[in-house]
Formats: sequence, structure tokens, C-alpha cells
Amino acid sequence: MQRRILLLVCGVALVGSACGKSVPMIAPLSPVLSSQRVFYDDQTGFPDSVRLVVKDQSVWESVWNQATYNQASPPPLPSVDFTREMIIVVGAGRMSPGDQIRVDSIGPRTDDYYVVVVKITEECQSFPADVYPLEIVRVARDDRPVVFEVKHVRAPGCT
Repeated sequence: MQRRILLLVCGVALVGSACGKSVPMIAPLSPVLSSQRVFYDDQTGFPDSVRLVVKDQSVWESVWNQATYNQASPPPLPSVDFTREMIIVVGAGRMSPGDQIRVDSIGPRTDDYYVVVVKITEECQSFPADVYPLEIVRVARDDRPVVFEVKHVRAPGCT
């Protein structure tokens, strides 16, 4: 039995080295801290699902105006140093009150791309109303292509 395991391990090692390719290291993702959250609201000017990376001032101004569109007194535009930072915008589209969207974690997955993990939490019961959850976070700038990974979960206590 030990001999078969040894042969299997050696066989896998030989095949791997014969292909000449190494498996890329996958870096752990960083959780998004509450201090990185710039904005969250359930009634924004984004009625549809959105995944957006903002890397310049003019786009940022447009996104902020749309995000705060339904507020009677919109907050002032937060300043962003786009030479060092970028803005991640995630919206869930139409949902029920209590449902949430959050940027859960971020970071380079490999040298090839940057990952944004989005977590959508749905409440146990839906209510007869519509909300449009949107979150905006500030993160360190990265010029790799961004890939959004979405995780849908039920709220704690749902059966």
C-alpha cells in the first residue's frame, strides 16, 4: 500500500515537472474594513445591479451624484487620491428591505488579476417594498484587471 502511494506521488511530480508549468501562488484576500466604506444606502439612483471600478475624478463625481440622487441633502463628494486609491461600487439591483450587499474582501488573486468578493445577504422574509442596496468602498489602487466574485447567502437564522 505504501509503495502504491509513493508511486502515485512520484507520478504526479513527474507529470507536473514534465509540463514545465508551475502552479501560481494564490495570495490571501484582505477583508474590507469599516474604515474603507465610503457610502451605503438602500435608495440610490442605481436601479440595476452594478459592479464598477472608479479610477478617475470625473467618473467618481458622476457615480457620487447618481448614488446620492434620492437624498434630500446629499453629502459632499469625498475626496479621493486616484494616484494611490480606487473606488469600488457594488449594487444589488432591486431587492427586499433588510437585504444587503457588501464588498467582503479584496486583493490580487495572482499576478494576472485583482479580485473583489461581493457578498449579498438575503433576509428570511421578503417585505412588500423594494430597495436598491449600494455600497462604495475605497481601496489601494491596483492596475490589474478586476474580477468580481459574488457570494449569495441567507441571513443568519433562516431555515
